[in-house]
Formats: sequence, C-alpha cells, structure tokens
Amino acid sequence: MADTIVWNTTAEEIIKIYKTDLSGKVVIVTGSNAGIGLEIARVLSLAGAKVIIPSRTLEKSHEAVATILKTVPQADLIPMKLDLGDLATVRKFAQDFLALNLPLDILVNNAGMIIDHKVFTKDGFESQFAVNHLGHFLLTQLLEEKIKASAPSRIVITSSCLHSQLNPITGLDFDNLNGEKEGYSQLAAYGKSKLCNVYHAKELQRRFDAQGVDVTVTSLHPGSVNTKMNNGITFPMIKDMWKHLRNYSLSMSELTRNKDTKAGASTSVLCAVAPGVVKGAFYSHNKINSDAVHELADDEEAAKKLWDLSEKLLSK
Repeated sequence: MADTIVWNTTAEEIIKIYKTDLSGKVVIVTGSNAGIGLEIARVLSLAGAKVIIPSRTLEKSHEAVATILKTVPQADLIPMKLDLGDLATVRKFAQDFLALNLPLDILVNNAGMIIDHKVFTKDGFESQFAVNHLGHFLLTQLLEEKIKASAPSRIVITSSCLHSQLNPITGLDFDNLNGEKEGYSQLAAYGKSKLCNVYHAKELQRRFDAQGVDVTVTSLHPGSVNTKMNNGITFPMIKDMWKHLRNYSLSMSELTRNKDTKAGASTSVLCAVAPGVVKGAFYSHNKINSDAVHELADDEEAAKKLWDLSEKLLSK
C-alpha cells in the first residue's frame, strides 16, 4: 500500500489507503483552527477520532469546528482555548483536558509561528522559541502520563526542513536560543526553534523506550505549503533566508514541490496513523527523509542539554 503514497498524496488519501479507523480514539491537534492543522483535524475526525480543537481564543476554535462540520457532519469535536505563547494557558488547557477524563491516543504538536521582528512573550521568551518549542514541550510534559496510559499512542511534532538549512553545521547555539545576543535574524530564530522540535522528538523517544512504553514519537517537515503563516513572509525575511541557507539545491527542490493544505497535512496524518512508522524518525513527503535532517539530529548530548534547559526555563 505504501507504494501508492507519493510526495503529494493528500491526508485524506492516507486514511483511505490504510483504511484507518480511529473510532474511540482521542486526538489533540494544536494549531487546528487554520491551515495544515485544520486539515489534520478534519481528516482525523473523518477517520472517526474525537478531536480536541485548541486555539488562542474559543471563538477561533468554534469557527474551526463549524468549518469541519461542513464536510464531516458526524465529526466529534471539542473546542478549547490554548495559547502556546502564554504558559499559564498551556497549564490551564492541560488541566481542563485532563478533567475530561479521556484517553489521549495521538498528540499532534502542529502549531507554529514565524515573525519578522524580535518579540518576547509575557513569560519573557523570544516568541518563536516560546511557541514553536517551549509551549509544546510544556504541553507534552503535562500530558505525558495520559499519553503513556493510552499506549500504544503517538506524538507527532511538526518541524521544518529549514531546521537543517538555517542552523550551522555545529548545531544549536545554546547561548542564543532565547534571542540573548545582539542583532536578530527572524529566520535563524525560526530555524533554531525547528531544530529544537527535532531534538525534542528524539529525546522523548529515547525516554519512552527506556521506560518500555509503547509511544511512537516522530518529527516532520510538511513540505512547502501555502498557509496563513507563510503568507506573512516579507521580502526582508526572504533576503534573510537566503543569507542563512546552507543548501540552496535542497531549498529550490522544496519550492518546486509546492503543496496545498490537503497534501501538506499528509505527512502528519501518516505519522499519526500509518502502521510501521519508525520511532524517533524524521519524516517529510510521507516517508523518512535523511536528506532533510540536520547532521547532528542524533546528537544525544545536545538533545539532553536542550531538555534540561527547557525544564530549567519552565521552572522559573
């Protein structure tokens, strides 16, 4: 069956190919009010899952629910509030979800942001690092016991191929993760947050394996997708990107394989439902992709260092 899956296979085609039945399963998809996240949530609800729809406001969550119900009238959806840039609301969301006394079979850490200037959250963190990594790190920690209790379960973390392109061959600059240094490159900050996603997935998988728990964690690049997020990319941001890119040929190859959200959601859905998904692997275009991953992605010392730093920042 996997032979019929190609780079632009849609998310809905994925569940048809695998005859996916998620009846009785519960899924959380962050960033599910728009773009790729909305399509992931729609397709997983089409497969029968109860899907939690978190957004920064309840109004946006209700709008997403209404949109999904237009094509999946039988969808079982729960709108909730979650602002990954506000750690208090992350904790409140986790508390409210746990109070529902539901299992958690699949957690899709999909939400992300890119911004063209340095902004700090109310908690004092550079916004891209906060939303793309730290908020998801906290959310996953708060829901970890529920995920383990629901095993076999899965965690799917959206990264980007830019994690390898916008970071030097030496990997993460741990002295500038939170925009500590003078000067600011929005794309470099984005790239750092996306490498954090890969390290988070790798270290999570190692820890679950060490505990003997059947949780599958993957990170992925969804492809070059036209979404609300990248519609905000400006010319200075593009200029900044070309300044920091390390592999122009890979980047041009990505640009020639543009996807809509239906295909852009497919790798996330594949990682969430397909049999035989490899634990801890990095996926793109619906398969494991070693060409798009950073040379130091399997650096256990760096991943553990990021884990410890993230815990330290969250304890303040």
